[in-house]
Amino acid sequence: MNGRWRFEPVPVPAGYPRDTGVPPELPPPSDDDWDPTPIKIPSPWNVNTWGNGRNVGAGTDRPYQPSSLYYPSYPESWDHAEMGWLRRSFTVPASWRDKRVTLHFEAVAGECEVRVNGRSAGRHFDDFLPFDVDVTDLIRRGGSNELLVGVRSQNLFNHRSAKYPNFLKPYPHGSSLDGIVGIWQDVSLVALPTVRISETFVQPLVDKNTLLVQATVRNDTGLAQHIRVGGNVRPWINLAGKDVLSAPEPKSRLGEPVLAVPDVSVDIPAHSQQIVTWKTLVNGRLSFWTPDTPRLYGLVLRAARRGQTADAQYTRFGWRQLKIHGRDLLLNGGKIQLTGDLSHPFGPFMMSRRFVYAWFTMIKGFGGNAVRPHAQPYPRYYMDMADEMGVMVLDETGIFGSAIALNLEDPAAWPRFEAEYHGLIQRDRNHPSVFGWSVGNEMFAVFGQASQEDRGAYRTRLAALARTSTQLDPTRPWESCDGDKDLEGGIPTWSAHFGHGLWTQNLPPVSVDKPRMVGESGGTYYARPEQLAVFNGDRAYESYAGRNEALGIDVYQNVVQMARPSLTFYSASETVWFGLEHLNLGYHDYARLPNASDGITFGSYVEGRPGMQLERIPPYVTTLNPGWDPSLPLYKPLAMFEGMKAALHRPSPTPGSWDHPSPQPARSAPPAPAQTVVVFAGDRSGDLYQRLNLLGTPFASNDADAARAMTLIVDGQALKSEDVAAIQQQIHAVTARGGAAIVMIRDQSAPMDLIGKLLPAPIAATSRQSTMLDIHHGGPWVDSFGLPDTYFAENSVDKHITKCGLGGAFVDGGSTLLSASNTDWSLFNNVPEVAKCGAVVLYEHLLKPSGAALVTRKMGAGTIAVSAIDYEPTADAYLQFWRRLLSNIGVQMQPVRQKWLVPTAFQGDNGATWRYTTDKPADDWISPDFDSGAWKSGSSGFGDDVPGAKPRTPWNTGDIWLRAEFSATPEELANVNLLVHHDEDLEVYVNGTRIYQASGFITQYQPITLTAEERKAFHPGRNVVAAHCHQTAGGQYVDVGIVSGAVISSGAAAPGHDLLLNGPKDQ
Repeated sequence: MNGRWRFEPVPVPAGYPRDTGVPPELPPPSDDDWDPTPIKIPSPWNVNTWGNGRNVGAGTDRPYQPSSLYYPSYPESWDHAEMGWLRRSFTVPASWRDKRVTLHFEAVAGECEVRVNGRSAGRHFDDFLPFDVDVTDLIRRGGSNELLVGVRSQNLFNHRSAKYPNFLKPYPHGSSLDGIVGIWQDVSLVALPTVRISETFVQPLVDKNTLLVQATVRNDTGLAQHIRVGGNVRPWINLAGKDVLSAPEPKSRLGEPVLAVPDVSVDIPAHSQQIVTWKTLVNGRLSFWTPDTPRLYGLVLRAARRGQTADAQYTRFGWRQLKIHGRDLLLNGGKIQLTGDLSHPFGPFMMSRRFVYAWFTMIKGFGGNAVRPHAQPYPRYYMDMADEMGVMVLDETGIFGSAIALNLEDPAAWPRFEAEYHGLIQRDRNHPSVFGWSVGNEMFAVFGQASQEDRGAYRTRLAALARTSTQLDPTRPWESCDGDKDLEGGIPTWSAHFGHGLWTQNLPPVSVDKPRMVGESGGTYYARPEQLAVFNGDRAYESYAGRNEALGIDVYQNVVQMARPSLTFYSASETVWFGLEHLNLGYHDYARLPNASDGITFGSYVEGRPGMQLERIPPYVTTLNPGWDPSLPLYKPLAMFEGMKAALHRPSPTPGSWDHPSPQPARSAPPAPAQTVVVFAGDRSGDLYQRLNLLGTPFASNDADAARAMTLIVDGQALKSEDVAAIQQQIHAVTARGGAAIVMIRDQSAPMDLIGKLLPAPIAATSRQSTMLDIHHGGPWVDSFGLPDTYFAENSVDKHITKCGLGGAFVDGGSTLLSASNTDWSLFNNVPEVAKCGAVVLYEHLLKPSGAALVTRKMGAGTIAVSAIDYEPTADAYLQFWRRLLSNIGVQMQPVRQKWLVPTAFQGDNGATWRYTTDKPADDWISPDFDSGAWKSGSSGFGDDVPGAKPRTPWNTGDIWLRAEFSATPEELANVNLLVHHDEDLEVYVNGTRIYQASGFITQYQPITLTAEERKAFHPGRNVVAAHCHQTAGGQYVDVGIVSGAVISSGAAAPGHDLLLNGPKDQ
């Protein structure tokens, strides 16, 4: 039934109340609203949102993120549809006249209703597992039939808990697929004999030399039936090719029988079924399945009545047995240690045997033997390929706690959890590669939202669900919940997730005699350069490859010191995603950003072919290339892959660059600064002078000081033609006595033609921003700097340390001391995994204009320099950088010019003392003459412990009004500014005039540079500041500071902790 269908999107009714647990009704389709564009089944109708969406690239606010435009033919309007109808027609072959007819769906994302010829055939609610609908009584056997499938997004079934507001989704939503809607796996029309073998379960009891087979024989006729059932076992012989194109293609045959399953007779009443059991001695006729020798067999059972074959069923299996003995997992009686990989399903490119072949080949390539398809049931061909390639699988449900969205309070949730867990087991229990069942993933994250009593009850209930696996599958004792230890002793295995570093001290004590597993390890998806520098110093900042070297060192020590001696199962966090380079599939013009014409475009769509047939794969969405782009290899290993491979080398790890950290050596100290005065050329009321003066630059105040100064700073950004001649003379004077003249700009609007007149060669400002500066060591100006000092990617005030670069003959003939980095970590930090890696790799690949940021050149006896480093931002990192650079140049910096008129909670021991009330005051409360003597008194800040806050006085009502007095001189008011933190809405008044207003919340103190007009509200002498903050939901906090001089914020982002972006909070 795969092929071109019709799609009719149905809008959600206007005003529909979301998150109530009651979905909108899906009205019947309209004859006039079918979209003219056919949908290619299987594919979700919003498949182009599976990833980063289509609105990325040039001209968007996400220019470097990989596109997820896999089906360009699909209208953009489909991306937003949350429910709709899918339609196609079909005919039933005449040869099926005595058969039951069913529709088989491998998976439909969302709640769906199946209708045949206008009548309902069945419903299903799950994103991941197969289901069947019997349509025998609904079809027209002699003509055309209409199939309608109505689908509603599972998000329409969300139900927010009143008790725990983060509890939202009462169903297993999985990871990366929870927004996808529609038919995303194969659909088949199936003819079934009325007497048939409906299910077979093969249980290899190796220690008993017995093959146990259970077959369910079904009789759908109206009469009792006498049935003979039996068969044989034959070797499964793989006939697929060996190269990347042919190896993934399924091609096999069965060999000659090696084991008989003798015929038995059963009498089955009408409309009923019966389980038939065989216990057959093997006696060496079957060879073991292991990861090194993945031998498979096919069991063919036949059901006969009246001497004629009524049905035959084929089941593939492996002769192997799994047991747990203490802390060991036993395979066929011998201890086995598992090392593997995991991955989120980041896009539809992963939905093919071809991709699975590439991934499992990579796992084998680093010496691994296992995989955990992460946080949801993956298509069954993942298990098929694992059977064939010898990769052991930990099968996992979509009960995904990391997103902190599951609603464990909704009565519908737990039956849905059970249905998926049991459905997964029943689907996959014949796969020899599957060694165990994982009931969920990182449930501690959602448990942590509840009370101690409730989280204990949830944990107990989940452990009880996990233990039900043996009712359906007694052959696998492994039951786990990934990252949740052993659910307080409730399950037979222990599993944890660790961030970067070695956490052997957090393994369970020896008294916990059960298998130990670390299912996710390392800082791959979250660690910032600062966190990884412990492994390889500045290299962790330098590039994507440098970061990966840190990951390689980390994974090496975890494998060698923890996994090999202590664990049953170990997996680094997504070697396939972070240990390989993201590939530029179909894109090679690095002079421009990728567009919709890049990537790999596939040929004509073929009706009836299994699996998704993508129209296109964009560049940088994947690290694997199973034959899509012949110019690229299967994968490009990075240091993390190589570190894993070296650590797993048999019989012992391979020593090398991964076997020890290489922290940054000590940096050279600059000479002690000796210059007590600096000359400034430019407007002293301009931005540059004001900023450098506030930072403590000792500017000359008279001609005598200027005449002896060894450093001249020129405001190149505001240079005027009438000043050029005079500044030329100043430059020559300073350089003639061996000093340095530094021309400073901050963006491309600087008058570069005029600046060129000050220099010995022309210069240009290029279109090049950067969030980090590379250091070209070779002199005291920069030799004491390390990349942590020139790294601004995490600065929330302004992450761009340069707004332009420098180029031209002056740069070519000079010495570049600092330049724009070829890497931008703001594309990675706190960005979803599906976006971050491809964005950074693309950014590094792109050709860029010159990014010189600080260039020097000999002039006379001294030095002439040009800087394009921004001097405007008010974050502390910028202040420290500039003070240090000027000190390295030789300037004795004075203290920062700053006086707190109204300190914040972080200044001094107590902050400021405010009068406050939570009762609405009179309208004139902002007036300087208002009497607030009856209000309470408290120290700033006010509220609770939101990110970036320092609460000293509690506040838990909807509103708070604040007043404080301060005195100031005219000189202090000349450069007065604010520093605020608010959650949520804030308005600030000075002497009755509003000087600041903002809605919403922020997560750190934010500096506010006031305009000249706003500063008019302040008066020499007594001043009154008044503030009002309004709270709606969540955390709350307010603080207002008033400062004369440099208003400095830490600039360090302080968001709430997000497990999926920021990694483990506690190990």
